[in-house]
Amino acid sequence: MLHLLIMMCTITSETKTNRAIKLMCRRLILTLSTISLLLFSCNKDGYEFPYATINTYLYPSNAEYGGLHFPGGTAYINGGVNGILIFQDYFNTYIAYDRACTNDPLNGCEQVYIDSELTNTLSCSCCDSQFLIYDGSVIRGPASHALHRYQTTFDGIRLSIYN
Repeated sequence: MLHLLIMMCTITSETKTNRAIKLMCRRLILTLSTISLLLFSCNKDGYEFPYATINTYLYPSNAEYGGLHFPGGTAYINGGVNGILIFQDYFNTYIAYDRACTNDPLNGCEQVYIDSELTNTLSCSCCDSQFLIYDGSVIRGPASHALHRYQTTFDGIRLSIYN
């Protein structure tokens, strides 16, 4: 429809009346374009992960976090919506996910854990959704959104986790 309107606006000749019509057409096209942009850029499914303020740090080499000092190591800590899972990938980068399953984040039952039977997989203890440990993406639903990831920085000694 917008394409048809543009064609109609460009066909008119350069009389005074037609110039006014062209100006009106340009304004209409601009308005319709703006409305279209706003409609198509909105979050269509309305999903929003619950917000929890995170600003914590830990020392991965401490015995308390026994598995974090080597690649592939993991640890669970308190915080976030339903706990936090920390993973050290094979590029010496730390990844922190909220343990709340994105299927129903406020359901305390829905908590992800390292699946010992499936390599590189995090599974939900309640709905059986599965996620890839490297990026939190959904492998199998009912969850349809990736795990919520927190920001991390590591200075060689201290790991900071925050949002």
